[in-house]
Amino acid sequence: MRKSIVILLAVLAISCHKKEEEMAGTEASKLVEPENPLNKLKYDNEVDFYCKMDIKKHGVSDTAHYKGKLYGFCAKTCKDKFLKEPEKYLQEK
Repeated sequence: MRKSIVILLAVLAISCHKKEEEMAGTEASKLVEPENPLNKLKYDNEVDFYCKMDIKKHGVSDTAHYKGKLYGFCAKTCKDKFLKEPEKYLQEK
């Protein structure tokens, strides 16, 4: 019984490791989607103010205008958090 459990755990560990390697390769190739028109705009920030994600590397899915500047965000949630207290996030910049 112990041998079966050890073998099962070893197989699971190996398969999970392979899956992570495959996903890492896929993830790297799909970081910025060139066909997304939001990724072609010029933003006044390089990092999402709320989650700190690099939008130049990972792309933009939502935007906000504030005081004449265009800001990019990875998600609507991050944009909404920024718009609740924009001055707070801009001071941290």
